[in-house]
Amino acid sequence: MGTVERIPVAAGILEWARRSAGYSLAEAARKLSVKEERMLAWEDGELAPTVVQLRSIAKLYKRPLAVLLLPAPPRDFDALRDFRRVTGASAPSWSPALHAEYKRALTQREVLQEIGEISPASLTGMQDYNFTIARDADPEIAGRKLRDFIGMDSWNSGTASTPAKALRAAVDTVEGFGISVLQSRDIDVTEMRGFSISEWPHPIIVLNGSDWPRPKLFTLLHELSHIGLNAGGLCDLNEPAPSRSGSSEQLERFCNRVAASALMPRSLVMADSEVKRTHVWTLDALVSVSARFGASAEAFLLRLVTLGMVEWETYRSLKPLLDARYAAARRAEKAKLQASPGGPPYYVVKARNLGRGYVESVLDAYHSRAITSYDVADYLDIKYDQLPRLQEAVLR
Repeated sequence: MGTVERIPVAAGILEWARRSAGYSLAEAARKLSVKEERMLAWEDGELAPTVVQLRSIAKLYKRPLAVLLLPAPPRDFDALRDFRRVTGASAPSWSPALHAEYKRALTQREVLQEIGEISPASLTGMQDYNFTIARDADPEIAGRKLRDFIGMDSWNSGTASTPAKALRAAVDTVEGFGISVLQSRDIDVTEMRGFSISEWPHPIIVLNGSDWPRPKLFTLLHELSHIGLNAGGLCDLNEPAPSRSGSSEQLERFCNRVAASALMPRSLVMADSEVKRTHVWTLDALVSVSARFGASAEAFLLRLVTLGMVEWETYRSLKPLLDARYAAARRAEKAKLQASPGGPPYYVVKARNLGRGYVESVLDAYHSRAITSYDVADYLDIKYDQLPRLQEAVLR
């Protein structure tokens, strides 16, 4: 019987790959069907895995096999070190799904950079446009600037009052300025509602694909604020308590204020007849009025707080009720989807997740013969014969 071939791996490489993929030692060991002691031996370099085991590790961590054979863990390969959570240092580590989505966003940005070098005419949007917000700006003034950037005042009543149409209009405008808007897959909204990569050119915004249009629109505005500040980040949109004064909490609070000001301008909120006559806010009243501004009930309640029309105590008392209402609505929506056959067409969802602007840029580069058939399939994560149907979905 021949000996089993083992591949030596430098100490620290497998631990880096595991951590950067978002797995604990116990989780990785369970998925690879090995004992934790063996995992530790692999990571410390005391025991070399077999070829089959190393391939399984590479597949689980979503890393090329060659990366696991480097002499030392990469120093600048893992940009996740710069990200943070708004909920503070005590928050749990990122899930593998969130790590994968962040890496996907980075990869798509790299593709756009490559296309920009070999076929700049293929890129959608005004790549030289740079949306900026000063860090010491008044959130109300910055919100007005953001609202003008989106062109929200030009929306007709049908667009403004229909969440899905409003979101689509905002995304189309944003992508027209060279900011890619992607949507995530399989990430719970309790972990992430959105994140952004702010570097120009080709900044990226990722919205949680499991969220609803109204929260997505607020998240889009929030992440645009991050991009305007050139300070990308991972956000769950929880409002930090006023007593918390850390720099990340201040940044999140500022971006929330700017997004709220853009979506719900002070003048329009103060002039609303129902706002004027309401002194005690209920859930039903919040839902009714917030819908007119295209915002969620919680976002509208926070806006009332910042405008001095509602006390923080009211927000704290209503927040659990809003959360419960949201959770119940999510369960009902999930049950409805499970009961109904089919669902959104695969290629429509695919185009949405990749970002329409990104797909259009890749397709144009392919049709211009700047990239090969292999490249276009790889960049769009599809088989080549699926290309026509994805292109049709983008044109809808």
